[in-house]
Amino acid sequence: MTSTLTVMTWNVENLFPAGHKYGPPDRETYDVKIAYLATTIRGLNPDVVALQEVGDPRCAQDLARAVGDGWQVQLADPAAGNHPIRVGVLSPHPVTVEDQVVKLPDAGLPAVPDVDGKTLKRMGRGALQVHVDVGGGLRLLTCHLKSKLLTYPDDRRYPKNEDERARGAGYALLRRAAEAVAVRVQVNKVMTASATNGEPGIPTVLCGDLNDGPDAVTTTLLSGPSDGDINRPDKGDPVRLYNLAPLLPTGRAYSRIYQGRGELIDHILVSRDLRLRVASVDSLVDDIGSITESTDTRRPATVPDHAPVIARFHA
Repeated sequence: MTSTLTVMTWNVENLFPAGHKYGPPDRETYDVKIAYLATTIRGLNPDVVALQEVGDPRCAQDLARAVGDGWQVQLADPAAGNHPIRVGVLSPHPVTVEDQVVKLPDAGLPAVPDVDGKTLKRMGRGALQVHVDVGGGLRLLTCHLKSKLLTYPDDRRYPKNEDERARGAGYALLRRAAEAVAVRVQVNKVMTASATNGEPGIPTVLCGDLNDGPDAVTTTLLSGPSDGDINRPDKGDPVRLYNLAPLLPTGRAYSRIYQGRGELIDHILVSRDLRLRVASVDSLVDDIGSITESTDTRRPATVPDHAPVIARFHA
């Protein structure tokens, strides 16, 4: 590894071109948003940024150019889900795509019911696994799990009755759980494959918008086996991840403000070798404001509704 390592995750909120139905209303607003994102990233000087809610690849390229020379971006395959937004990775170091996590694996929850009475076989938004050529190498996976936003048959946003509302909430939870398990199965596969003599292999980071808090089952299952003592190696180390949420400063342990209430839904989880070298963790919440369920009112926004979460590591 290099003398220091800085990892950042950021849901950049509907990164679409001006005039797109999910994007800014005009070019001026779009340019201000790109400038805000780029200035923030450049000021923090991360080695790698996990992005969520990238809509158009051209917007991701605009962002990479705005951050500075040598920055590159890799995005999840647009066919890797059924949603117009996707995850990606931005870095000044060479980035190689290793895998696209799309299918709900047989080793996980391969078939869960959908609100339309069908059976889900794929993640709504595919996860992305990359190798970042920094120091001795870094494996990074980024994902964006199913939100708590409810939909109903025929893509309705409102239920016909309270029974349907309850079912809709259940379907959303089932989908988020199946997606979390799919990501965890991928982590198991790659961490086990690179481990040697019971020791973890390449340093591994899993991050993204998990759409739930640190204590939710869909979040905690991503850590793998629990650990009684981080200072004591054990057989779970080759596949274990540690959520850095408990290390966030008091008063800043959130990444979004929903209806006036702070929520921590953006997370960074790391393998043991990195957890032992954590220098600092922060959620840069100073610029974000409270949001509601309305998406149309967010189109003129130039500051995303999520705060970037950043972790720095010692050599």
